[in-house]
Amino acid sequence: MRLATTPRELVIESERLVLRPLTADDLDDLVAEVSDLAVSRMLARVPYPYTRRDGEIFLAAGRRQGSADIALSVTEGGRVIGGIGLTVLRGQHEFGYWLGSRHWGKGYATEAGRAFLAYVFDALPLEQVRSGIFFDNPASLRVQVKLGFREIGRRQVECLARGRKVEHIDTMLTRAVFRRLMS
Repeated sequence: MRLATTPRELVIESERLVLRPLTADDLDDLVAEVSDLAVSRMLARVPYPYTRRDGEIFLAAGRRQGSADIALSVTEGGRVIGGIGLTVLRGQHEFGYWLGSRHWGKGYATEAGRAFLAYVFDALPLEQVRSGIFFDNPASLRVQVKLGFREIGRRQVECLARGRKVEHIDTMLTRAVFRRLMS
């Protein structure tokens, strides 16, 4: 199943955060947060350095019909501090997220993940989503465990920012486990 492009009106609110589509006004925040090597090295498909042109290409891709499944910015106080989304990769629905390093350790990834996954499992007929982290990102693995993901395997995944393959821990979350944890 292929999902529709992110609806422009999709807004998900949590206690401290607003998840919403990126706009051209968000470009400076996006580039400032992702151009940090501490962030880009934990993302498979993000180059380093991450330039303004990379951000423009990302924004343009998100506006093309069918180019993305669901891609939202994570905002606090109107500023982009991260991103979250669901895409189809290798025939599977894959959940992904990132936060700027200045925003780590505040519970934002877990909060955004809970709100986003609640929307996904309410709005879409999915029984499971996949995700994963690079082996050297234990904080992100803790986020996924809190959300109910479990490890299902390991493999080598190309990381553009590092310029090489890196060990990747594949994870999966089922609708039933998520519902049980959130009740």
